Order: sequence, then C-alpha cells, then structure tokens
Amino acid sequence: MMPGFRKKILFLEVNSSYSHTMLSYGYLRAFTEKMSRDWEWKHICATTNDDPEKILTDLSHLHPDVICGTLYLFNHEYSVDLFKKHKKENPRVWILLGGPEFLGNNEKFLRQNPDINAVIRGDESSFPSFLSRLDEPERWNEVPGLCFIAGKKYYDGGFANFAGDLDEIPSPYDKGYFTAGRPFYQLETSRGCSGKCTFCTSSLSDGSRYFSLNRIRNDLKKMHQLGIREIRMVDRTFNEDRKRGLALLKMFREYPDTRFHLEINPALVDEDLICELRKFNDKRLHIEAGIQSLCVKSLKSVKRFGSAGKMISGLRKLCAIQNAEVHTDLIAGLPSQKFRDVLKDVKKLIPLNPHEIQLENLKILPGTPISDSPPRALVSNPRPPYEVLKTSLMTRNDLKRSAYLSKLLDSFLNVPRLQNLFRFAFRRDEQFIEKFLAYVEKNSDPMKKEHLDKRLLLIKSYAEMNDPFLAELTVFFWLACGYPPGKFGFKPEKIKHIQPADSPTGKLIYVSDAKVIPSRTMECQFSFNAGELWNYPYASISRKKHAYQFFTAHGNRILKILEIG
Repeated sequence: MMPGFRKKILFLEVNSSYSHTMLSYGYLRAFTEKMSRDWEWKHICATTNDDPEKILTDLSHLHPDVICGTLYLFNHEYSVDLFKKHKKENPRVWILLGGPEFLGNNEKFLRQNPDINAVIRGDESSFPSFLSRLDEPERWNEVPGLCFIAGKKYYDGGFANFAGDLDEIPSPYDKGYFTAGRPFYQLETSRGCSGKCTFCTSSLSDGSRYFSLNRIRNDLKKMHQLGIREIRMVDRTFNEDRKRGLALLKMFREYPDTRFHLEINPALVDEDLICELRKFNDKRLHIEAGIQSLCVKSLKSVKRFGSAGKMISGLRKLCAIQNAEVHTDLIAGLPSQKFRDVLKDVKKLIPLNPHEIQLENLKILPGTPISDSPPRALVSNPRPPYEVLKTSLMTRNDLKRSAYLSKLLDSFLNVPRLQNLFRFAFRRDEQFIEKFLAYVEKNSDPMKKEHLDKRLLLIKSYAEMNDPFLAELTVFFWLACGYPPGKFGFKPEKIKHIQPADSPTGKLIYVSDAKVIPSRTMECQFSFNAGELWNYPYASISRKKHAYQFFTAHGNRILKILEIG
C-alpha cells in the first residue's frame, strides 16, 4: 500500500429498529486496528424500515473499497439486496459478510449471489487476515472461516475462532466504536454455551469462554461514563457459572441507576442467586427466563438439559421477586411436540405470573444440528425467518394456531393494563385460552393487534356468552383504562369545588402519580368486588354490591379510584 494512502472500509449496520445496535462493528474495527492501522473506517447505521435508495446514495458518496456487514435472519434479504445493487454500480468494491446467517453451508448462497465476494463463518479474528490478502485472491484459502468461490470451485475455510484470551480482544466501548444516543446497549461477558440444544447456534461452540471480571468492570465503568443506563447482556446463560454469576450481580449493583437485562436458565436457579437478585433496586432487572418447552420428549429430542420440574421451580422463585421483571420464552414446533403440549405449557406458566410469556414458532437456523439433520417429516421455510411449516406431530394448521396463540398472548396477557383481566378469565375457566382463541379466530383477525379499547370489547363480547362475572369485570377495566364511560351507561359529573373537609373518603384502589387536579367524578356500582380483582385477580370474589368513585381529568384520564361502599 502506498505511503499516506489508506483504503476505506465501510461497515453497514442494518438493525430491526432505531433502538437496536450491533456489537459486531465495534469488535471488528477494534480487533482489526490492533493488527493494522492501514485502513480508514466508515460506519452507516440503518434499519430495515429505512429507504434503501438513501442508503445507496450514502454508500456511493463514501466510495468504500471494502463493504462488510453482519447478517441475521431479520436483515438478511434487505441487506443482500442493498449490497447487490451497490455492486452493480461499483463493480470494483469488495463485499464481505459475516454473522449467524453464515454458520452453515455457504456454497448455495455464494453461487446464488455472485456479487458477494466472500463470507466468514465465525468471529472477527480472521478479518485482518482477509484484508492483508485482499488483492491476492489466490491466497484467500489461507484465511480461517473464509468461504468463497474461485472459478467454479467452492472453498470452505471452516470456522474462524479466536484462540487467545478473550481479554486480548479490544473493547468496543473503550475505543468508542458504537452508535451513540440509543435507548440501550449490549455487553458481552462470555462466548459460547455448554448446552447442546440442537436448534441453537450456540450449540456449535466448544463450551463457554469468559472475559475476565476486570475487563467487565472496566467496560461497565466506561459505559457509565458515556451515559449508558440500560445494558443488555448477550451471554446465552448468565447463571451457567453460578459463582461467576453472583460476582457479576454484585458488580452490577455498583450502578444503581442502570437497568440490566439478563438471560437466566430457571433450572439452574438457587437460593444464593435469588438472594442476590433481591438486593437490586426496583425496575433495575429484566430477566429472560428460557423455558422453551415443558414437554419431556421434546426437551430430550433437542438435547436440552434441565428437567421441567426444576425449570418450573426456578421460574416460580424468579417470578416471586417483586423488584424484577420476568419474561419467559416458549417454542412451538419442536420435535415430539403437539399443539396441545404448547397449550399445556402456556397454562402451566400463567399461574406463576411472569410479566410476559413469549411464544415463537421454531426456526431452523443455518448451521444448527437440527438444520443439518432435520427430524422426520419436519418441513421449514428455506428463506428467512426459516420458520417450521409442519412436523410429524404438528400440521400446518397447528403451527398457524400457535402463531395466533402467540399474538393472543402479546395482545392480552403481556399488556400490563389487560394482564389481570386475562389472568382472572383463566382462573375462572382453565379452558379459557382455547375457547377465547377460537372466538378471536372467528370474530377478528388473530394476527392483528387491535387498539386496546377494541381488545376490551372483544373480551366483553366473548364473556357475555360465557361468564357474566368476566363481562362485568371487563367494564371496570374499561373505566379504569380511561375509555368513555357512556359506552356502558355511566355519566361523569364536573367537580365544581371540593373543600378538604368535604373530600370523599373510602378505600384507595388506585392513585396516579400525575400532579393534576381532577375535573370530573363518577360513581359506579358493581355486583362484586371488581376493584379488588382489578388489582389482584386471585382475590376471593365477594358477591355483594360494591360502589366505586372514579376521579378523572383531561377527558377520561384516571387519577384516582376509591371504593366507597
């Protein structure tokens, strides 16, 4: 390379939304610059919702010699289309891609997309080696992990895997190589996983490797100095190493103004972990509890360790922590699983009261063992997002209903203002989920997330035919959400002036933290203790009349609810 002349590398980062960022840009640049400073780096951060023409214009203005990017199932097709269009206008640019999309057999992709020069299977460690041989394609077969086509022959470099101590990989935060101004940022404290779940890309690793506690402490300090107050750990299983997990939690508590997202295996939860989690301030912990399935046959078929009993026990302990928000994950379409098994899993989790139950149909990701050796009769979409279309025990219709059930959970159970209503309905009838799902399929679009008021009316119309108590409680939720009371015959009155001595008294059901003076009041009578059930859906039902007073402002905004008789 001529003295004083530096070629340009452009990293195109395409996220699913503005709030997301990738660690790969920072790691790739920091690691490469450790080996060579001969390159000038540029970075474009975009989303799949952005106008492709604008991105192509930005690319053309920067005139990069090399373009690289990390591909996931959500940005695969969008990104490849961009790269191919740019290549048509700039045939001399080199395009190299990496990421989870290239963990499998890459020959088909490269033959179908000749505008992509090469892809790397593995981590960032081989990128400097590729750059040093950029103008010598005959030596590309020396680069670990590099897959490419020369002439008619396909070359496969296996896996790029950094063999040294992970601390030797420079920190993207220490270097400042990240996109500023985003709601949250990711932090990597380990790589790999000791689990061998056949549907997971981490099953391809040789166990777990860890960054040192000192490295993590330095990263946290730097991130805090940069104003970062929400951190999502990208570790596959935060509590895989119990002792290390406890040490990290103690370190995290040194930053009481920061919110941490952790992925925890409920089967490995013990009392020491629970004790440490309880020490955090409220709303500073978001826990992803990976259940996936409680069907024993399915767990064995995908080589997932941990018994269903231990997972339930651990999840119950996690959900009992009042200061943590717990989300739990389920998968539909696993081998040896039927639709009724998916329903059973959901029903077992609801009484544990996680903040969310996230249900997704299985995806057959490139390079995973289940992709290389799919079970009998399993059929999946060959294009992103690679979802399972049918299995030996689940028909296409079963998997469609699983997708509907997922949307139902997202639209009702996972919504804070509707959660207790859904839990009450399930408490009243263990068949509520399948009944309500069938009702939604018949009377609405199961995949459409309607406005909250329409969702309440949907439950109300279902309940009128199935459960009068649920129908009446839905009216209380309607009023408590601030929707027009006239819909159900209630009429608010203007508050002229209330002296402190004349202020209404009663049992406080709800009070807003908004510093607003109420302008309207409304008295409503119910045939049971609707206010108590609104707050706690497992309360005993008191079948006598209860009166409530609602105080509102700015339309129907609820400021306070009292039980007055």
